[in-house]
Amino acid sequence: MVKSNACLVAIALAMPLVTACTNSASNRQIAGTWEGRGNQAERPFTFGSVTFAEDGTYTAEAKYGDKTRVQTGRYVLTDDGLVLDGTRTYDLDFTAETVLFTDPTTGNSMVLDRFR
Repeated sequence: MVKSNACLVAIALAMPLVTACTNSASNRQIAGTWEGRGNQAERPFTFGSVTFAEDGTYTAEAKYGDKTRVQTGRYVLTDDGLVLDGTRTYDLDFTAETVLFTDPTTGNSMVLDRFR
């Protein structure tokens, strides 16, 4: 009985470590800088790039006419996709060097190419 309780305690203590490793591995999948495809005719802005850090932060840049806007925030990768700032969710489809972001609400999508 003591042996089985010791095993249960060891498993319970290890669970947060397994979860943390899983989240970090997911963040490594998207970590880096990505450049957007497309042009202003398709949307009211030109998407420049976004950098996802392994610590769960991001910085995105887009051009609206002659003005560049920079947005920073936090992201989380889940089984359902990417959540930005706790409110905006995107479905993701990865290939070797690209990721397709799709807004499940509107169906709009954008391809990003890995830069670094």
